[in-house]
Amino acid sequence: MKVVVGKPSEPTPMIAGLISNAVLNPYWNVPPDLVSSRIAWNVNKNGLGYLKSKGYQALSDFSNKPKVLNPAKIDWKAVEAGTKELRVRQLPGKSNFMGKVKFNFPNSQGIYLHDTPDKALLKEEVRFASSGCVRLEDAPRLGKWLFGKMPQAKKGGVEQVVPLEQPVPVYITYLTAAPDDGRIVFRDDLYGRDAPQMAELGRDARRSR
Repeated sequence: MKVVVGKPSEPTPMIAGLISNAVLNPYWNVPPDLVSSRIAWNVNKNGLGYLKSKGYQALSDFSNKPKVLNPAKIDWKAVEAGTKELRVRQLPGKSNFMGKVKFNFPNSQGIYLHDTPDKALLKEEVRFASSGCVRLEDAPRLGKWLFGKMPQAKKGGVEQVVPLEQPVPVYITYLTAAPDDGRIVFRDDLYGRDAPQMAELGRDARRSR
């Protein structure tokens, strides 16, 4: 299926892992850099109503059971400037960036596969638009493939974890040349990864002479 991956400024890494579970009606824990550049910036520009309209909550810490903070008591200018760290999450709902489900495969970079409410980007030819995670064209189809049928969320429940009986390997790679109908197709190197690899290959070739 089609996917949306990280912007050149926030590239999706090449990693391997094991999908261990699906999370239904997930929160979106906003990455720290976006808390300052997007959330705090919008609060300072548009007021506290921005948080409620988008379903955002400010939280006390990064634990599993944080307290919800009163946004009126937060120094949002300091958050935007990056001098104050703040955890922000988005509640499940129609505008949640995770959509209705995310698929976890534990990794040190916090990357996962997830649904998306914004289907328009999937119609584009070039789909480098996320903050690093992978947005899926048809998350329920992947859920059906993994579980036999797509798990259904309990009414009103949030962050419902559905474990897989057997973890499934997932590999994220990056190719700028690939076979297509008997020929090799070359694509733009938007992440700029080819040049360093070619330089390394050149050094290896010179060392082997």
